[in-house]
Amino acid sequence: MLELNDDAFRWTMYPAALDLPYVLWECEEINSVLYRPINSTQRIKEGAVSRVAISPDEKTVALATARGTVCVVSLKSTQLIAIAVYEQITCLCWNNNSTDIYVGDAAGKVSVMVLSIFAVNGMFQTPTCILMNLDSSIVQLNFCSPLLLVSTLSRCYICDTVQEQYKHIGNKPRIGEFGACFYKVHENTALNLQKEERNINDTRGAFNFISDNDSNILGEKNHAKIFCARPGSRLWEVSADGIVVKTHQFKEALAIPPATIFRSSFLDFSQKEETEHKWPPQSINFSHLFVIARRYLFSYTNSGVYIIDPISASVLLWSNEYTNIAMTAVVDDQIYLMTCDSVFHCLALSSIDNVILRLFRHERYNECLDACFVYRSQLSKVFNIKEIIELFEMEDPQRVSRNEKELRLAVLRPLITFLQAGSNNKPAKLDSGIVVVHSENDGFANRRTYGYEMISALQSSETSSEDSSEMQIMSGKDRDENLARENTLETTSAGVRDLDEDLEALRNVKDDNREMLGDSQQHVMHRVQSDLQPIYDLANSVRPSMSEKEIEEIISETDKLMRTIKESYKGSPGFQSFIYEITRAAELHYYNTFLENASVQLLHSISTNDLIVRQFTRAFIQINSPAYARCSCGYPYPMDKPTEPKFLAIGEFLIKRYADCDLPKECSNICDQVPYMWRKYLAVCIERRNTLDDLLRQCLQTRDKVVLSFLLPALNEQQWNCVSTCLNEIEDGTCLFCAMPLTEKPKYNVLIDWSGIAGEIMKREGPDEATAFLIKLENMMPNVNFDRRY
Repeated sequence: MLELNDDAFRWTMYPAALDLPYVLWECEEINSVLYRPINSTQRIKEGAVSRVAISPDEKTVALATARGTVCVVSLKSTQLIAIAVYEQITCLCWNNNSTDIYVGDAAGKVSVMVLSIFAVNGMFQTPTCILMNLDSSIVQLNFCSPLLLVSTLSRCYICDTVQEQYKHIGNKPRIGEFGACFYKVHENTALNLQKEERNINDTRGAFNFISDNDSNILGEKNHAKIFCARPGSRLWEVSADGIVVKTHQFKEALAIPPATIFRSSFLDFSQKEETEHKWPPQSINFSHLFVIARRYLFSYTNSGVYIIDPISASVLLWSNEYTNIAMTAVVDDQIYLMTCDSVFHCLALSSIDNVILRLFRHERYNECLDACFVYRSQLSKVFNIKEIIELFEMEDPQRVSRNEKELRLAVLRPLITFLQAGSNNKPAKLDSGIVVVHSENDGFANRRTYGYEMISALQSSETSSEDSSEMQIMSGKDRDENLARENTLETTSAGVRDLDEDLEALRNVKDDNREMLGDSQQHVMHRVQSDLQPIYDLANSVRPSMSEKEIEEIISETDKLMRTIKESYKGSPGFQSFIYEITRAAELHYYNTFLENASVQLLHSISTNDLIVRQFTRAFIQINSPAYARCSCGYPYPMDKPTEPKFLAIGEFLIKRYADCDLPKECSNICDQVPYMWRKYLAVCIERRNTLDDLLRQCLQTRDKVVLSFLLPALNEQQWNCVSTCLNEIEDGTCLFCAMPLTEKPKYNVLIDWSGIAGEIMKREGPDEATAFLIKLENMMPNVNFDRRY
């Protein structure tokens, strides 16, 4: 039995950032979910489905069948909206805007299907166009606006979809299946190029081949690298204009033992046997290439799966446990495999400490012990704490009784505390100014958002309830004890009092002692994080099974803690901005975790508890409102490309609830803070024939064609006169509420997208209503100009 000393993990200094190896671990079995009875089905009459590609906006699915047919299905209505016939289809690839589908077939033909509002409405056949007839079967397609990357059995080609030109990459052909992909696009550049892509004419023609000497390809505008597989375990690194920069050789780097995929169900794994086993160099062909975790390259062959670090030109790991892979898909840091016998697997790429922390936070303590035992050799190289070493020296974690939860917690606690402290060591300050604290997963930051572009590093499950780095030992029942809550508040207050001394020391540091200032500031940061720890603990205690009373207690306690901390920091001049960033990150984490884990059914069942409803409302607004720029008067700027807010279903329910309770001010408040929600509120208002006079300016300020497609057809003549007045203000570039010039004007030229409004009415209500709107528009505003494409 281990004897634990609490003082062993009360560190006076935070450990250095941990540098533990990466592993692949298989997530929960997913076949039972995929094969469970389906409530709604739609038979594709064109044959068995052979390829599937989901659009980036996740609203449409492209399906390729064994007969060479591509079917496009709308997910919202499960309506078949387009069909096109090709040869045997080998690849499907969407563009970034979810408007074009690139199709590659076995004959070497690359085509494009262009979706439009008319295709979605079923009025006309979806236009298709053959772009290229290449030398051999298409192996892989990859798109990075405005460039399309094509890999065939013999060459790679880079295609400019704007200039309608293409060229081959390198001069040496090869024979076989070799993948190619774009790597690390700069976010802002990609956004600008998507806008350029959106503005090009939908009329497509065949691409023209250009020579290597022609520099018209748009590589200089695209900051992506390209990696192309070559024979003999090699990769070409290529610039965006198609020039081979260097060749990376991985044959010797692959002379390492295969990594065993961690599964929580097995216990007979010997890490020692693997590390001592010699493995010869490997000469393989990377048949497909994918970016994983925004940082590495993933590929697979009939020999196994491979994770490559292209920056250091090294092999992160490889595994030979799956050798019969039929196809794969990569989402963030997860790999989805389908084997030749139609069995699915989900593998996650993660560092060892993140695997252990994730299992611990999900209260899977047995599996957490298994992971410690499996990876004890790697962990023992990092830690030298007595209690942790004793844990690694255990011959079998089964010696800890599976029925004694508290004992398992006691055994794991020293290691978990140290892992968390190491992962919290260096909070990351993001472009938005927010400091990310308790960030676990090495920047795998794109799965779950705190809101649009606000904080990209908070855009991950690793900073949400699942993976925020703090130790959750108390159960929900433990938190029902009042004494524990009082102790938490006392501890927080004491920590804040101690912090005042640190802040005073910081203010007294001389300007020439920058190094001391950095160390002191780091210490203050850790103290603030420690004071905020109860907030993270409370956030992670939220569970869907909790009762209304339990949720109410957590809300009240969290609000009280946050008020106490903020009030205590008011007397810290010179550091308020610094403190605000850290507390704001904790607050956003709490709101995000609350919305993710609180039961939506609870919100439906609440009849009189305004505290919980207000909390849902506040959390929804706080998570999503930072995505919108605002005028100095507080109203949001016009939206360029509206993005669906996170937790939209909760926002829709709140709008409906407030509308049912006849609380228009609450509805307007949500919509003013999250303008996308005008789409939902206006639909309710028009259905109930509510007055629209008070909503005109708010809706016109958004410039959102969907919002205006609800609003404008329902207006009377007097209201159209108000619209005319507002349009004059819009043309002057002023805010519709304070009449001041918009300091940040929209990055697009269309003031009101009349053509887009007509198109939205066409999609939603059909051609008769769209025609009626156009007639009314002609009578009310005869000088309106339309996009000629419509």
